[in-house]
Amino acid sequence: MDSQAFFEKLKQTPRPVVVDLWAPWCGPCKMVKPILEKLAQEYAGRVDLWQINADDNQDLLRELKVYGIPTLIVYRDGKETLRQVGAKPAGALKTMFETLATGEDPVPAGLSSLDRLIRMGAGLAVAVIGWTTQMNWILLIIGGTLMFSAVYDRCPIWRALTDQFKKITGQA
Repeated sequence: MDSQAFFEKLKQTPRPVVVDLWAPWCGPCKMVKPILEKLAQEYAGRVDLWQINADDNQDLLRELKVYGIPTLIVYRDGKETLRQVGAKPAGALKTMFETLATGEDPVPAGLSSLDRLIRMGAGLAVAVIGWTTQMNWILLIIGGTLMFSAVYDRCPIWRALTDQFKKITGQA
């Protein structure tokens, strides 16, 4: 499918579309494929699944700025609302389809509690080292950044700033 045909078909589709960009040689793609196909059958008529072979559609991948597979791109009303790179667990995919079927836009899956704990702990450790080594500002900044990376997606100020930035740059 060429880029023009893809975007034309996308404009004409009234339902949300989950585009699965995969390749036959990709192990994670093979694991996710049966889950996606089952969900597409379960949500038929409410959510569409388009499976596009990355090897056969290199120009489209370049146009969509896809640099890794598997990649799932969710579209509603012809606009991208979510992009996920890498294999996702069945529960996360089901939640995504359910959210789309109810008319809402899915939100990207956040960090797991373990990931948050590791980032927070590592950031705190680096900050403490920076504090105890005669106020090493570089380590303090790195530690603070690591700690912030554990919670940024829950920060309302961060969300407001990124929403404004998206509006200014025309990405919203």
